[in-house]
Amino acid sequence: MLSIFFIVFIASMIAQGQAYSHSSCSSASSIVINLHNLKIDPHPMTRPSVVSFTLNVSVTAVQTGPIKTQFTLKKDVLFFPVTVPCTDGVGSCTYDDWCEFSKSCSYPLPTGVQLFNMPMNVTSSVPTGKYSVEIRFTVGGTLIGCVTMKDIEVK
Repeated sequence: MLSIFFIVFIASMIAQGQAYSHSSCSSASSIVINLHNLKIDPHPMTRPSVVSFTLNVSVTAVQTGPIKTQFTLKKDVLFFPVTVPCTDGVGSCTYDDWCEFSKSCSYPLPTGVQLFNMPMNVTSSVPTGKYSVEIRFTVGGTLIGCVTMKDIEVK
């Protein structure tokens, strides 16, 4: 289960000393989860290590769950993004309920600023390199949040 958190929060890394970007990947009126701040500590990550991830979001409408989460993870290989397949729950996977993976998340998820802190055991099986990810949150088939993150580095 911690490997799933790696995929979720690797996307939220703020790289020290290099450009890092995140943006909304939807302007749909149904968006109710908005990303404000992302942090990983320590960074850069080394393998193996225990890393603390922090995700700061605002929720503009109460969510009673479940929140389906779809990750499209890509690794830069020779300057070309290659989709990382979903293998044993890690990679470009879809998870039926975001809060199943986060002890700091429970339903109903109230409106306002939400802060999720999670320690993660990053194993040596995680490949080094640059990554990008798109994360789509849906409830009942309706898109409620979407973020794209680029230039994420794992050392």
